[in-house]
Amino acid sequence: MTAPLDQIKHIVVLMMENRSFDQMLGYLGLPGGIEGLDGVQNAHPNFDADGNEYAPYAYGPGETAFHKPGEPYDESLDPCHSPECVAEQLAEFHGLAPGGFVKNFIEQKHPPEQWRRLPMGHYSQELVPVYDFLARQYCVCDAWHSSIPGDTWPNRLYSLAGREGPKVRLGFFEELYDRITGKTLSVPIFDVPAFTRLLEDSQWRWYSDDPATLRGADSHYRSFDLRRDNFAFFDRKLLEDLAAVAESAITAGTSFLDDAATGQLREVSWIDPNFVNLHVLNVASDDDHPPADILAGQALVLELYDALTRSPDWADTLLVLCYDEHGGFYDHAMPPPVDDGSKYQTYGVRVPALVIGPRVKQQVSKQLFDHTSLIKTILLRFAADPEQALAQMPARVQNAPDLGLLLQDEPRTDIPEHEELHAIVDDWRNQARAARRASPAGGPSPAPDGAGQPLVLTHLQREFVHYVAALRKLGMPAGRP
Repeated sequence: MTAPLDQIKHIVVLMMENRSFDQMLGYLGLPGGIEGLDGVQNAHPNFDADGNEYAPYAYGPGETAFHKPGEPYDESLDPCHSPECVAEQLAEFHGLAPGGFVKNFIEQKHPPEQWRRLPMGHYSQELVPVYDFLARQYCVCDAWHSSIPGDTWPNRLYSLAGREGPKVRLGFFEELYDRITGKTLSVPIFDVPAFTRLLEDSQWRWYSDDPATLRGADSHYRSFDLRRDNFAFFDRKLLEDLAAVAESAITAGTSFLDDAATGQLREVSWIDPNFVNLHVLNVASDDDHPPADILAGQALVLELYDALTRSPDWADTLLVLCYDEHGGFYDHAMPPPVDDGSKYQTYGVRVPALVIGPRVKQQVSKQLFDHTSLIKTILLRFAADPEQALAQMPARVQNAPDLGLLLQDEPRTDIPEHEELHAIVDDWRNQARAARRASPAGGPSPAPDGAGQPLVLTHLQREFVHYVAALRKLGMPAGRP
């Protein structure tokens, strides 16, 4: 039953932020009958409280950056995606599709009239060129749902532990903040046992630019003197501490790009995108969380895919790309029911998911997946005793289908080159950097996040700043992932 999966030697996971399937991949029309937006635009509109109709539409110029031109980012163009908001988005129906996205967006965010239709928009081929290439060459999963109808951290916890858990209060640190500011400090630190505990440390490595999300999920990985070798940067080297440098030649730690190039990938590689980028001339993040430039995410995925295709391990590698949750953006597929003993009656909203690799069948998969399929697949393939390991996980993981369903016995030889994608991404990068330089006439950049302009953080980024501060308080050294 697991024969094709047994051939896989490396599983790589990248989980992006806050986009729905229809928004990112709904434009596709592929053999196999993809459940996208074909025929949906006029069949499943949403309505506001006054009965005005808002149909799905393709984003045009000026609509893809999710902030008002020339103005700093504000939260008004980031749709709500809390469990309460998701319930409202899914509660109203027009035909068989959810009908509450626009109404909830207007009620929660009070956007300018010209932006009210924002949650109904979707990208087109030229705006997601890397996804378009990968979708046409590998497997699109058009029934991959977020694990719960809610926001980022509960869904990420499901991807790591098969369940969510309450936030851990950090005592005096949070109490002091609360007293000084009069607000409750939101720090995404939890304590749920991640699937990595059921693997040997030598089997996995976590790659990030910010401190790893795994450290926030599971206290087992907040002992910073232990398992240092399990955490590495995605694309930069980590210098050893000064004491080690003083005793020997300057050495550098590994990165994902190093490990892929030298055939040193571990059996499981999990990659966090860059949630907060503080470089002046670069975009603020590449995780796709609004208002991120969507082409920054395309550049990250291309870098990852290119590194794997050049790796000596490529023939036996499985890459899974998915999103944590829908971010409040429209998707016309209703979440199916679920019965796993949790407080949730349904899965979450459908999210983009691509499964990639030489052993992956070129297809559109109709199989219902959620994030717990990642755990199921990893433990089934790499745990010393898969049955015993899975028995220690929650029911959602035990009952999840594994990704071996999407594999074939032999590597494919018909995958085309992708060099033309580099020219597209390089051109975007040069334009993005140029747009963020100071004004030629003197003064700050006209870009709201460029040189001379303050960086206004998203809600997720503010949580990450608090998260980093909390980890420093708990003893994590600076400059480590």
